[in-house]
Amino acid sequence: GKRQSWLRKGDVGLKQQQLRLMAAPRRWLLLAAGASASIHDLVVDRDRRALYRIESFCFVEGGVLELDVSDFRVDGKGDPRAGFAMRRASSESAAQQELEESLEAEACILDWTEGARGDGAVFEMDLSDSTKWADTQTLKHVVKKGEEGLYSLVYARCAPDEGHEGASSFHLEAKFYNPGPSYLSACEAALPKVFAAFSCLFGVCACVWWFLLCRNGKERIHRIHPLMGILLILKTLTLAARAARYAAIDKTGSGGGWADAYYVLASLKGVMLFVVILLVGTGWSVVKPYLSGRERRIVVVVLVLQVIDNLALVIFEEAAPGSREWLKWRDVLHLVDIACCVAILMPIVWSIRHLREAAAADGKAADTVGKLTLFRQFYVMVVAYVYFTRIVVFLLAATLPFGFLWLRYVFAEGATLLFYAATGYKFRPREDNPYLAVRAEELEEFGLEGGGAEEPGKEAAPA
Repeated sequence: GKRQSWLRKGDVGLKQQQLRLMAAPRRWLLLAAGASASIHDLVVDRDRRALYRIESFCFVEGGVLELDVSDFRVDGKGDPRAGFAMRRASSESAAQQELEESLEAEACILDWTEGARGDGAVFEMDLSDSTKWADTQTLKHVVKKGEEGLYSLVYARCAPDEGHEGASSFHLEAKFYNPGPSYLSACEAALPKVFAAFSCLFGVCACVWWFLLCRNGKERIHRIHPLMGILLILKTLTLAARAARYAAIDKTGSGGGWADAYYVLASLKGVMLFVVILLVGTGWSVVKPYLSGRERRIVVVVLVLQVIDNLALVIFEEAAPGSREWLKWRDVLHLVDIACCVAILMPIVWSIRHLREAAAADGKAADTVGKLTLFRQFYVMVVAYVYFTRIVVFLLAATLPFGFLWLRYVFAEGATLLFYAATGYKFRPREDNPYLAVRAEELEEFGLEGGGAEEPGKEAAPA
C-alpha cells in the first residue's frame, strides 16, 4: 500500500515541533548539565513529541554506550515506526541542523541519510516490533577506532504521527562512559581542572580585596565593599564545589553530595551577584534608606526572580534531559535570567540620566562629570558581560568542534573574572571613590528621597 508520511506539512504539531527545534540551538542556560551527567533514568508517559534529542556525549575509542528500554508503547492508529539512535556530528549546531533537515525532508530520522551533517556513524535501536514491547530491549556498543566524536541520543516516532493521535511511553535507562571507566564526557574531561583553576584565581582576588579592606581606614570603607568581598568568596566556593562535582561525575556518574553543595552555593552567589550589581548601579552602598522607592522595588523584584531562578536551577539539573519537565524548567531559567539582566540595567540608566541632568546645572558640572563617566563605563561593562556570557559563549559552544567544547566554560569564567576585576578596580576603597557621602542637596540629582544624607566621612546608622 501507499507508504504513510510520518509528518504532514499542514500539521499543527509539526509546526510546534519545528519551532522547538529551531529554538534549541539557543541553549543559553544549559549550565553544568549538558553532556556531563552520563547515567540517565528517563520515564516518558504518552508524550506526543515525534522527534527530540535526549542527551549528548563525547566518546573516545573504547567508550561504551548502553541503552535499556522497558515498558515501551506507541499509541495511535497505524503500524508503529519508532526507536532510538545515537548519531555522530561535528558540533552541537550540526546535530541540531540534521534533525531540522530531516523534518524539512519529511523523512524518518531512523532511515534518513540524505544531507546528514554527521559522517555516517549511527547506532540504532529499532522498537517498531510491537511483539517485543513486553520485554526489556537493550543496546550496547563499544566505540571502535574511527568512531570517536560527539554523539546525540535521539528518540523518533515516525509513525503514527500526531494526526493519527500518536504518542509514546517508555522507561529508558542509559549509561555512557569512556575507558577507565570515566563517566564524564570526553568533551568535558578537562572541566574539573578548569573550575579548580578558576576557583584559585577568584580565591586570590578575594584575598587581595579583603587585604585592601583591612588596610584602608573606616572612612574609605562603605557597606558595598564587604558585600563585594562576600561575593568573591561565594564565587570561589561555587567553583570549587563545581570542580568537585565534575570530578565525582567522572568517577561515579553522579555528582552526589557535591551536587547539593553546588546548588546551595550557586544560589547564594547568584542572589549576591545581582544585589551587588544593583547597589553599585544605583550609586549607593546600603539598600535602605538611601534608595528611592522605585529602586527598592527593583531590588525586591530581582530578589524574587532570583528565588524562582534558583528553584528552576535545582529542578532543571535534577530532571532527566529530554523530559517535558526538563524542557519546561529550561525555558523558565531562560526567561527569568533575561528578566534579571534587564532589571539590573534599569537603575544604572536612571543614575546616568540624573547625573547628566546634574552635570548641566551651574556649579555642579565638575562634581558630577566624573561620576557620569564612571556610571557610563559601568553600564557598558554590565551590558558586555551579560551579552558575552548569555549569548556569545553559547553560540561558540554550538559551533566548536567536539574536542574543544570545554573552552566555552573557560570563556565564560574568564569573562566573569575580568568583569569582577574591572568592577572592583573602579569601585575600590579610596578617598575619591563614588561611595563617599553626598551632600543633602545632591539627593535630588539621583532621584533619592530626603532624610538620608550623612556627614562627610561618617556613615549614617541603619534605619
